[in-house]
Amino acid sequence: MAIASNKTQCFTCNIYKITYLCKGCLKEFCLPHLNEHQQMFNDELNHITNEYNAFKQTINEQKQNPQTFINDIEKKLNDLSEQIKQIHKENDFNEINLNYLRNRLREITREFNNPTHISIQQNPQSFINEIFEKPNVITGTGRNGKGQELNQLSFPYGIFVDEKKNIFIADYANHRIIEWKYNTKKGKIIAGGNGQGNRIDQLNEPKVVIIDQQ
Repeated sequence: MAIASNKTQCFTCNIYKITYLCKGCLKEFCLPHLNEHQQMFNDELNHITNEYNAFKQTINEQKQNPQTFINDIEKKLNDLSEQIKQIHKENDFNEINLNYLRNRLREITREFNNPTHISIQQNPQSFINEIFEKPNVITGTGRNGKGQELNQLSFPYGIFVDEKKNIFIADYANHRIIEWKYNTKKGKIIAGGNGQGNRIDQLNEPKVVIIDQQ
């Protein structure tokens, strides 16, 4: 009488043995090669962790530059860090988990390297005040007292910084949007500036400014 065999071919050694399915790659491995396969996961996870740490260091260095503004990239990076820590702690993962971590890190890196995705993280008013106090950021940005001149602001509220480090400010009490090009001494009115009102050439206490850079 023939005895039923429960042996299948190991993907690595091609020998028919008792094998175990990897649910990540859906391949069958004998026990020794399954352990080798798992070790490859550990090596790849360590590689991803090292890439994360290097990128995190870059973020920390960029934060020291007053002309660089980081938005929710740090939050996304911190979320990814928690996921990496959880996987390390549980030590239960496969290709699916590793592919997710790798792709997520690449997405965040691309976002960081593409300035069109970078905006202001901190409170706009405190950030504007900080600009006024740092002459190496923008020359003359509103450090001439409150007023209506092009080198003055009156209760600036919203702010937007584009990829060329030009600053756009919602000049609340002057009912206008001011563009301050990088390293210039005065701004330029790009919207409003004709008193408070509802005409096409007027604004009414603007608080938010968003520039489409596409």
